[in-house]
Amino acid sequence: MVTQCMQVMRRNLLRLVRVKEFAPEAEFRKPSPSFTLPNVICSYCNDCRDLDVCRGGALATQEWRCAVPQCGQPYDREALENGLLQIVRQREKLYHLQDMVCLKCNQVKAAYLSDHCACGGSFRCKEDQSEFRNRMEVFSNVAVNQRFQVLQECTSWILEIRQ
Repeated sequence: MVTQCMQVMRRNLLRLVRVKEFAPEAEFRKPSPSFTLPNVICSYCNDCRDLDVCRGGALATQEWRCAVPQCGQPYDREALENGLLQIVRQREKLYHLQDMVCLKCNQVKAAYLSDHCACGGSFRCKEDQSEFRNRMEVFSNVAVNQRFQVLQECTSWILEIRQ
């Protein structure tokens, strides 16, 4: 019942925007990757917000301003870049210090020198290299779009090593 209602609603919405139901424009596209920088504090009014540095409307045009209507002061771009840089370094450190997991029983590797699990399975890293690379590419894109030089150098160095 719910899926039928959703299909009817989708068809009606497509009719409203004058797009045929099976046209390429009606197909769902996965949104671009995003990252939210937590706890950004305005130095003028002390307003604390989480900023989506990839999808924020004003942030895309490099207008890093406080969203409070009475304030509107620009954020400290150096502090924002430093916050992003700390997150990149933390994620890199966590990637290198991650646990090994058994492919058979999904147990975390307990013995340092063993090549195989007690059940006979092989070990793999918990986070795949491609996942880590995709996350670093998001930060690299932010660095390029926002002209954060230090962040760009750091992410490009990390991505260079991983090739």
